[in-house]
Amino acid sequence: MSIKKESPNSLTDYGINVKIKLASLWTTLMFLYIYADYFRLMTPGKLEHMIKLQSPMGPTSPGILVIFSVLLIIPALMIFLSIFLKPQINKWLNIIIALIYACISILIIVSSINKEWQTFFVIFNFVEILVFAMIISQACKWSRKEN
Repeated sequence: MSIKKESPNSLTDYGINVKIKLASLWTTLMFLYIYADYFRLMTPGKLEHMIKLQSPMGPTSPGILVIFSVLLIIPALMIFLSIFLKPQINKWLNIIIALIYACISILIIVSSINKEWQTFFVIFNFVEILVFAMIISQACKWSRKEN
């Protein structure tokens, strides 16, 4: 039996609700998206492609812009949904969406791996995959007792 002594300088470690953890992870992910896209604008030819209405998926069209918009709207909504959804739906929605987006990040890494000017983008995507893994981990460990 050990006796745990608290020193007068000890800091209190408060438990954080899993909903707050998930919302924080999705917020982190959105910052990663914003900075990666911002830095990508500084790569050679990127602005010229944008002026010529060329996207990574071909000519820019209203449909392509809708697809890219939805891809960014979903993680942004997950910040809000992670706080306000009921636990059972919340848990599975976080797992499923994080898995889908992790797969997208893997595809982006594969398509960018040997391009010198995309090295930073590959690093961002590796970090995004780590964040997705933390989201999945937090959602999987969600206690049944927690409301």
